[in-house]
Amino acid sequence: MELLIFSRQLTPRLEYICRFIFKDILRMPYRITSYYTEASQYNGPVLNYDNQVIAGSLSICVSNLLFETDIKQQSFSVGQWHNLTAFPMAQSPHKFDIPFDLFSGAFFLVTRYEEYLPFRGDKHGRFGVSNSFSFKHGFLEYPIVDLWAFEMLGLLKEKFPNIHSKSRKFTFQFTFDLDCAFAFLEKGFLRNAFGFTRDFFRFDFQNVKLRYRILSGKQKDPFDIYDDLFSILPDGDATKWFIHSGDWGKFDKSIPLSRSAMQNLVGKLASRYPIGIHPSYQSFLDDDVFRKELSRLVDVLDESVTSSRFHYLRQSIPLSYYPLIRAGITQEYSMGFAEKPGFRAGTCTPYPFFDVYENAVKNLKIFPFAIMDSTIRHLANQNQNETMELLKRLLNRVKMVNGSFISIWHVDYLTESMGKPSLMFLLKVTLEELNDGAEF
Repeated sequence: MELLIFSRQLTPRLEYICRFIFKDILRMPYRITSYYTEASQYNGPVLNYDNQVIAGSLSICVSNLLFETDIKQQSFSVGQWHNLTAFPMAQSPHKFDIPFDLFSGAFFLVTRYEEYLPFRGDKHGRFGVSNSFSFKHGFLEYPIVDLWAFEMLGLLKEKFPNIHSKSRKFTFQFTFDLDCAFAFLEKGFLRNAFGFTRDFFRFDFQNVKLRYRILSGKQKDPFDIYDDLFSILPDGDATKWFIHSGDWGKFDKSIPLSRSAMQNLVGKLASRYPIGIHPSYQSFLDDDVFRKELSRLVDVLDESVTSSRFHYLRQSIPLSYYPLIRAGITQEYSMGFAEKPGFRAGTCTPYPFFDVYENAVKNLKIFPFAIMDSTIRHLANQNQNETMELLKRLLNRVKMVNGSFISIWHVDYLTESMGKPSLMFLLKVTLEELNDGAEF
């Protein structure tokens, strides 16, 4: 029998977050009603999202966020519930079976509501982790919305033993950003001449020698580890590559897709894995630049591209999503922080983008990632054991809720070139940990 959710007001915000929690996370049948008589007489499980009492229901605290239509600063009372950080807490918690507005808290996190409000961006114009509500309150490393949902499911099953939910399976995905495919090769005369000159005047003669050996064909380019990766990475959708196809710039060091070596490499990748676009730093909020880069990649692949992740994770929510939607992108993979691992949107479950400006769902699915190699590189260089513990901690929290564990990798961080320690050990540890009961 389906769960009946009672609320006197049915709003797009409420309908969206209920669909996410009950359909995508808990996989259980549900229906929302605004009719008190129907809810009070329903011969089945009732979740009461209203201040009016319904005998025999499971009651949940109600606040105003889901019934508002504007965007404004929110002041939340933060507390604890089942050993989890919870907000907004009820003023009189003993009145409710769930003493905080779980739906509003989930909506606030998943929609990235706080990023619609004024904030001071970092040097790249990004919403930094230090601005984040989850970081300030110490739960960034928890998929808190999924954990809340499963705790609520436990209460529902206690109160209504015949309630039905379908278990989902833990999944994973390795994703790679191909910012620069080679360390020395295919960069053209001017870039390599500049590299030789720079290394010479820095007295870095070891790098001068290395560059010469590689360009003369006597040694393999240090970034050319693709065959090694092919031998260990899972095929198909469990691995995805995002290709940078933008112009050269201060923060864009890609090799042009017009070069045959790049076209051959992209072809090899596409024969094994799905390919997405990695929009350049320069494409930020620029429809024309993004479309030009997308067209380049589509021409090389000779097929459509529907996935994207921003270079430097440089995005402005929701404005950065609009060019993607207009260009036919339906999957977005930038949901995470560059500075810290964890769950920027409070969830390890892919979810549809809800535009808080328009109070409407859009045709774009957001895939949140948990960890990125560049974020933990310094820690890995200092303490490999602590890094592996961090990885396992995040992974186990995703497994607890049978969520989706998405990680980000770069070929330059997986090599030992130019005096930089390799993170290949961490990739292999991740592979080993994921071999236990996961699927895509």
